[in-house]
Amino acid sequence: MMKKVIMLCIVMMLVVMLPQTTFDAYSPFVTRSPNRFGELVTTQDAYEPVFDIRSFNGETFSAPQDLFIDEDDYLYVLDTGHQRVVIFDDQYEYVMSFGESEMIKPMGIYVRDKNIYVADYGLNEDVRSGRIHIYEFDKDLQVVTHNDSFARPSSPVLEINDFIFRPQKIAVDNNHTMYVVSEGSYNGVMMINQENRFLSFFAPNNVQGTVLDRILQVLYGNNEDAQLTKKIPPAPTNVYLKNTGYVYTVTQTTLNGTTGDTLKKVNNGGINFFPDDMLTAPDFAATSMGSVENIYAVTRSGFIYEYDREGNLLFVFGGPSQGLDRVGLFRNVSGVAVNSKDEVFVLDDVNNNVHMIQPTRFATIVHEALFLYNQGKYVESQSLWEEVLRYNALFDLAHEGIGRSYMMQGEYQLALEKFNIAQTKENYSLAFWEVRNVWLQSYAGYIMVGLLAVYAALALTKKQRKEWAILEPAKKVLRGISQNPWIQQLTFMGYYVKNPADACYEVKTRKRVSVKVGIIYVVLLISLYMMHLLLTGLLFTPVVIERTVFLEELLKVLAPFVTFVFANYLIASLQEGEGTLKAVFINTCGALIPVVVILPILILLSNVLTYNEQFIYQFGMTIMIGWSAILIFFTVKDTHNFTIKETIYNLLMTVLMMVVMMIVIIMVYMMAMQVVEFIGDLIKEVVIHA
Repeated sequence: MMKKVIMLCIVMMLVVMLPQTTFDAYSPFVTRSPNRFGELVTTQDAYEPVFDIRSFNGETFSAPQDLFIDEDDYLYVLDTGHQRVVIFDDQYEYVMSFGESEMIKPMGIYVRDKNIYVADYGLNEDVRSGRIHIYEFDKDLQVVTHNDSFARPSSPVLEINDFIFRPQKIAVDNNHTMYVVSEGSYNGVMMINQENRFLSFFAPNNVQGTVLDRILQVLYGNNEDAQLTKKIPPAPTNVYLKNTGYVYTVTQTTLNGTTGDTLKKVNNGGINFFPDDMLTAPDFAATSMGSVENIYAVTRSGFIYEYDREGNLLFVFGGPSQGLDRVGLFRNVSGVAVNSKDEVFVLDDVNNNVHMIQPTRFATIVHEALFLYNQGKYVESQSLWEEVLRYNALFDLAHEGIGRSYMMQGEYQLALEKFNIAQTKENYSLAFWEVRNVWLQSYAGYIMVGLLAVYAALALTKKQRKEWAILEPAKKVLRGISQNPWIQQLTFMGYYVKNPADACYEVKTRKRVSVKVGIIYVVLLISLYMMHLLLTGLLFTPVVIERTVFLEELLKVLAPFVTFVFANYLIASLQEGEGTLKAVFINTCGALIPVVVILPILILLSNVLTYNEQFIYQFGMTIMIGWSAILIFFTVKDTHNFTIKETIYNLLMTVLMMVVMMIVIIMVYMMAMQVVEFIGDLIKEVVIHA
């Protein structure tokens, strides 16, 4: 027995002393999805890498530039460096290669029916060498026939402009019309029919001009003598289509933050059906479509974006290799394709391999739910969306899908809660409309009876109030309150609405309102603005409460108000205006009385209106802002005794002075922070070396 114990101890010691081998079983990348604020956060793995294709039939790729998967899941890889197309079957087994004798620099490939279309860039030194090659592939006989080869299509438009035909990418529709991306074609994608006749340019990108450009355009118009910089839109860099009636284009350009229109879904009329502010990347290289009209777009650096058919971002996965040679990490991506199983094939033209990435159970459930969702089967998709939430409780599309299911079942309150979580305001408006209708049908009778009772009570009180001595104590209290100097000053501010000229005169000459009352009104304005942020209904709220910094919101109100008062007083002093700083302050408060009157009403209305009545809310906002602007104009005029022309000049210079003051304040703040940081570093140095 003792020997067995000793032997067991020795074996355990040897196991501990042996070098440990670790197996990296997890995915080399993380999957991220957007939250309601448009930020990418880590979620459950939606995809996992499986294998890569590096060699075939004893050969390797050389700088491959494109790939395609047909309806039978055959994989076509455009091996650019070897000037050929390599075909693999649906089991990823090598079938054949072809094209070495016809191609020069093939860049794009597309397969339609039995035809294989190849966009051949041509020779760099020969601008006339770009061509489109068409091959026919017989899968039964495994024979490829070179059917045709097109140079620049015939068209007077192209000939007059001496258009250089450099085809880079290609897609073909059911009518065998070719959509060709030619290098530098800022007019858009070229449409060419099967007889090689140029039809038109398609889906050009918009040029983004600055405010200065628009001003110059207004000033100079079509004057040919004016030397205006010509704005050229970026050229598309890739094109893709499937049997959905839409063409997808990719453009590499700079973005405004993380949103833009570098990926477009364009119909036959050239209208983009994706939102212009969708979450995208500036370096998209290619795009492809999955089984439920889900769109995959890959960046040059190796990140793969998946969208639903409406342009909502679902997942972001993949990433750059950073020196690691692992499946699922890339050095430079040049193409992407998806088979019928939603397995994603990504082409790396530096590592010279094709990566295969398959969906996990999480992504598969999302796709199954999307399939039903796209068909309008919201109730049937509910259980799938609920399973999605078990993987990611913050998946907004799942909440929206469940909300639509509740809508179909008449559970409007539950739908309202789901749409609120998903922050889908259009759907929230529809659900709220139904909830409001149900409430009105239930309580409309009681409301009418209550209104009639109130009306009757008021009428009776008006008729009998002289005979009711019981009301005299209340009247006496009200008279006493109204005689209070503070109350008189506060109520006087309402006089700006009736007659701003007389109100300004009373404040300037008779000092009817003190600075303390003005400060009370400023506090009231700030309080109303905070209530506007907190209590406005979801459909009309101007901010996201969870991300609101109330100190910043306070400064948004207080800083413009204070700088306006001081700037207006300084400019008016230079114009020899008659108003004092106190008068400018109080009269500015009085000019904002419409905010005090209208904003509380709008806050209440925002909680009972839907998007169908949003014009009421917008009209109220317009009245409030316009009325306040008019009062500011007349209070400035009457405070300083200006003419209309002098008032306009004063306000323009006031705005300019406000800008200057804000710049000075920011500069002083930055210098102060640098001094504080320097002193802090100095103290740390002294403490450390003490």
